[in-house]
Amino acid sequence: MITQRSIWQSHYYVVLRMYMTLVGIWPYHTIGTKCLHFVTTFTFSFSILIPQVQYLLNDSIDIDDVFECVPSIAITILFSSKLVILMINNKKIKACFKTIEEDWLSLNTDIEKAILRQYTEYGQYMTKVYAIIILVPAMFHILRPFITTLLKKDIENITKSLIPGASKLPYRVEYGEKLDQHFYLIMLHCCLAVFAHLIATIAVDGFYYTMIQHACGMFSIIGHILENIGKNDDANLHLGVKKIKDDNYNMALNCLRRHLHVLEFANLIESIFTNMFLLSVNVNILVGSLSGIQVIMNLNNAGSIATPLSIYFAQIVHLFLQFWQGQFLLNSSNVPYECICRGKWYCTSQKCKKILLLIMSRTISPCKITAGKIMTLSIESFSAVK
Repeated sequence: MITQRSIWQSHYYVVLRMYMTLVGIWPYHTIGTKCLHFVTTFTFSFSILIPQVQYLLNDSIDIDDVFECVPSIAITILFSSKLVILMINNKKIKACFKTIEEDWLSLNTDIEKAILRQYTEYGQYMTKVYAIIILVPAMFHILRPFITTLLKKDIENITKSLIPGASKLPYRVEYGEKLDQHFYLIMLHCCLAVFAHLIATIAVDGFYYTMIQHACGMFSIIGHILENIGKNDDANLHLGVKKIKDDNYNMALNCLRRHLHVLEFANLIESIFTNMFLLSVNVNILVGSLSGIQVIMNLNNAGSIATPLSIYFAQIVHLFLQFWQGQFLLNSSNVPYECICRGKWYCTSQKCKKILLLIMSRTISPCKITAGKIMTLSIESFSAVK
């Protein structure tokens, strides 16, 4: 038997629960635990911005340093903002989790449970793949300057100059004379910032993937029920049957209620992420453009283009997955309409047909995720952006 507690303890949500716990946005922890995790992660994530900006204001830097510094500043702002936006929307996150609980507890058949399991597992799979995709450039970002530093024979001579010393760190940062004195502590700070950015974006985007896949799963369940309405009936029978005995009518009415419930859930997801995606799209366009310019400027130096290429690849995948999940929701919201058309609606009563018509009329306006209410996230809009 599925209970509220068993839902979140199941392996379907183990990855999401782990990352959301690390950054302090898991809704079922105490306020003290959430604040401790959130403050720790946000501090490491955002504090690196101060020496980054100081480096950018240094009079000794050239255009190459600017192109290398600005993308990392933009990424810091984006990933830190993601965390803040989700913390601000804490009540909406709880509402999303409450909806998921209600949906799991409302499943009546093994087929319905199997459908939702399939979508939930896919959401977890997406989170795992995304974590790996983000982890590879992040680890390269950390290890490249670290290995470069270790291979140098005389570190003391390297760290005497502020700009060259900063170039040995994962970020372009300015600590003044403290760079010479606390080089490895500063290196640790930079690595912790990378780690904080990593778990923050995985937690936030993993939550997004899970919510979208749950909504898609519920649309699929509704479509499955609608497609089977009237399947075993004859077109000439039960046309005047009373509502209390009309199984098709009761099934259609239940689907209507579920459909409205899922639409509310989709609107809740949209309200949480719309401003975040507006920021994300603009930042990713900026980072992608600067990384591309940096690659062009260093075509003769293979070692110099590895980092901007990895950043460009990561941000392309990051943006694509967001738009792809938006396309998932667009397609899935049309499933009830298609299933009604494939089903034997003509074998149902007039009252049942009116319910089916109500569901079909609502699917005319598909569910969508937008970036600031301006751009709909879909594969078509992704191709326009990139």
